[in-house]
Amino acid sequence: MRELLSPKTATFDDFTYSVEGKTVKGEDSIQNTYADNSQPINPLLPGCYPDPSICRAGNDYYLVNSSFAFYPGIPIWHSTNLKDWTQLGYVLNRPSQLPLKDGLRISGGIYAPDIKYNPHNKLFYVITTAVDGGGNFFVTTDDPKKGEWSDPVFLPEVGGIDPGFLFDEDGKAYIVNNDAPAGKPEYSGHRAIWIREFDWKNNRTAGEQKVIIDGGVDKSQHPSWIEGPHLYHINGTYYLMAAEGGTGPNHCEVIFSASSPFGPFKPCGTNPILTQRDLPQDRPNPVTCTGHADLVQTPAGDWYAVFLAVRPYRDGHDVMGRETYLLPVNWKDGQPIILPAGKTLHYTNRSLAPTPLWTSNGLADEAFFIRTPQSSYYEIGKDGKLTLTARSIGINDRRQPSVIGRWITNNEFDAQTAVNFLPTAPEDFAGIILFHNDECNIRFGKALDEQGKPCLKLIAYSMDKLNTETEIPLRESDTDKKIYLKVTGNEPQTAGESVYYTFSYSFSPKTDWVQAGEAVSADLLSTQTAGGFTGTMVGIYATGDYNEQGDYSNMKKGK
Repeated sequence: MRELLSPKTATFDDFTYSVEGKTVKGEDSIQNTYADNSQPINPLLPGCYPDPSICRAGNDYYLVNSSFAFYPGIPIWHSTNLKDWTQLGYVLNRPSQLPLKDGLRISGGIYAPDIKYNPHNKLFYVITTAVDGGGNFFVTTDDPKKGEWSDPVFLPEVGGIDPGFLFDEDGKAYIVNNDAPAGKPEYSGHRAIWIREFDWKNNRTAGEQKVIIDGGVDKSQHPSWIEGPHLYHINGTYYLMAAEGGTGPNHCEVIFSASSPFGPFKPCGTNPILTQRDLPQDRPNPVTCTGHADLVQTPAGDWYAVFLAVRPYRDGHDVMGRETYLLPVNWKDGQPIILPAGKTLHYTNRSLAPTPLWTSNGLADEAFFIRTPQSSYYEIGKDGKLTLTARSIGINDRRQPSVIGRWITNNEFDAQTAVNFLPTAPEDFAGIILFHNDECNIRFGKALDEQGKPCLKLIAYSMDKLNTETEIPLRESDTDKKIYLKVTGNEPQTAGESVYYTFSYSFSPKTDWVQAGEAVSADLLSTQTAGGFTGTMVGIYATGDYNEQGDYSNMKKGK
């Protein structure tokens, strides 16, 4: 039997993330405004916060996003004015709620949560899909600000993905969802929207399911991937809103109406009600892939929509993933329109002062892990330093490595940390990580070279193949010193330029930086290269020749 080695640890003084933003506008920018005539600043939530769903209870708005194979699951946000949002943490913040196991692909896990308030029992509901891990389920709470949601209630009879609730005025409730059509699919991407009643008094579905949308707006045109449905009852009319065209550049939002929740639903007079697919591909500073929207009404009666969109920097490459945007909604001829045809979105690169990933009080609300940790591998001291155990789980192993990170929110950013770590075995490493998935990632930190001497290593993987490896020897007098590490992203200055990541180090307190090797193209972390549905995580990582044993099933972020 292999002898269990003593744990090797890396101690990080701090980790800060910052952005120096500037406004970037496209031509023919949208002119929609808030009710007070101020302009929406988009993206509303920069970074990988896709598939937004929103609800209001009184003067409080709540918004949730997909989280895929990261833990905790489903970030949740709060606002009282639709402009200023504070993250309340995560809906699924206990391992018992979200067992993301070894081997789960990063773009598996939690898809498209829907949040709704049921005024009949004064509970909030979040319903979602655990792809590759259990199917559709919901959780509830009486107050999202408490951060205490129930254990999942699974709905095995509800197939497919993207379930959504409607709690109707008469006390009835319904679930709509994407699934395969009733018969054999007639073409690639042929999907349907189904409905069934939901018995909220007994937490179960009721009655038979029924197809209410087959294919999309015009089935003769073979519309693809009708998904992300939301059902509304507005002024006596039922509206079914959904996305079409897949989540790529052909993404759009469409809407149907009926006099009954069970239909028949007919396409409204204007469709799509949101898209950017009809605009010139060579337009400057494009926003693409718009869709997967949800509607909310203010106490004053105004309507707004949240939706996802992407900021590509070149030829469809993007590293933030799908972000949350918001626009006012205009009603015309009895239907909502989020964005008139031919209008372009613009975006603002928001500034962000240096923001810590943790303090002595715990991890920041935006911090998360890769899959659900099966062991407690970090500790924060009273002095604010974080100690990370260098476990023998590598970043490419499709497991739960010793990683803590956050989403990048802009192409141009700066992330810095300071680490104390003494590598003694070939597997040892501690430093900064940029992570898209298990096959596409970049790491920069302290390790050993082939001669067993301490060095700095910059290693980049693309599609599970080594892309870059740079070694920087360390002087013997520097081997046990604290080392400062930094990664900087750049904003392309002209169309067609790539984003690059520059890695630097210093032995002085964040001064006298020395660049490590050549800058690495962000293309290898982009969705265009790596695939999937996520953005890029930046954070800290440690690994080494150490396996631990024990039960840490009660681990909760920040504790």
